[in-house]
Amino acid sequence: MEQSERVVGRRRRWRGPLLSVASSLLALALIVLYFIPLPYYIFLPGEAMNLQPIVTVSGGHKSEKGAFMLTTVSVLYAQNVYDYLYGILQPDHQVYTAQEMSGGLSDRQYNDVETYMMQSAHQDAEIAALRFMHKPYHVAVRGVEVVSINGNSPARAYLHLGDVITAIDGHSLIHNPDALYTVLAKKKVGQRIDLSYLRQGTGVARTVSIPLIALPPEPGQKGTHAGIGLLPALAISVSSPVKIAFHTGDIEGPSAGLMFTLEIISQLYPGDLSRGYRIAGTGTISPTGQVGQIGGATHKVDDANAAGAEIFFVPQDEAPGDTNSAHALAEAKRIGTHMRVVPVRTLAQAVHYLLSLPEKGH
Repeated sequence: MEQSERVVGRRRRWRGPLLSVASSLLALALIVLYFIPLPYYIFLPGEAMNLQPIVTVSGGHKSEKGAFMLTTVSVLYAQNVYDYLYGILQPDHQVYTAQEMSGGLSDRQYNDVETYMMQSAHQDAEIAALRFMHKPYHVAVRGVEVVSINGNSPARAYLHLGDVITAIDGHSLIHNPDALYTVLAKKKVGQRIDLSYLRQGTGVARTVSIPLIALPPEPGQKGTHAGIGLLPALAISVSSPVKIAFHTGDIEGPSAGLMFTLEIISQLYPGDLSRGYRIAGTGTISPTGQVGQIGGATHKVDDANAAGAEIFFVPQDEAPGDTNSAHALAEAKRIGTHMRVVPVRTLAQAVHYLLSLPEKGH
């Protein structure tokens, strides 16, 4: 009995230190997990923003009794496993890998592309609205705009984001933007090309000689190919007696195109296009008025509902893989909103829908 009591006592003496060590190791593991970055991003509802302060049309009016609102998605970087778990446990959050979000672009390149797409959305909305309202405008091709530059490209020493390349090896890109690809297709890694370009902001013309680098294979191709190491896009300018100004701040991406266009038309329309309703929505816009798919449709329904919107425009699903209208309608049903979700394929459909509404209060 006496020996037994000594053994039990010895076990009791060791239990305290073991628990202390285990607790310390657990605490250390939890701390380490906090500092291990993960390649995930969390998408969650952003906000619905009134477009009146954002868009101003010269000679237009801002007297509508209702409001047109763009909707946004907030994106958070999952800095650690705790952020990741928080994201997957929230019903109105979605978690995406870095590859799914950016398509393999670096964070810097992805942000560059998003900034360009917002600027492009301004131009497309301007053209679509002026065209719909039969206002005069002219579109001129300026060349090829530098949207993003690879970190290892020699072009980084010369070109800036927003520069417009006007010629390559003497071939004009103003009259034939495809000449960029035609010339590069015949070149090899290490060969030099002459680029003529206009400096963003100042318009100063310059020409530089740049060696070509090896770039990863294009989709559907094998092996590397010679290239400059930049992401190009058609550079255009829009001129019209109707001057339109955008003040979008740090909002990025193309998904406000439809709502930009409706706000421009509202300020040009002789009556009240809003009909007194609070109207939110999302969707890209083409210069000819086609409404395109976007990301985060469910989050934008939540934005609009929280802002008291009565109507929400969303791109109509048409092609295989389209999900915007299906997701928006499902989310509206899930949250039990009285807001009307209206899928549209074109700008004309959205405008005609608004004009078919009875004026609020009548």
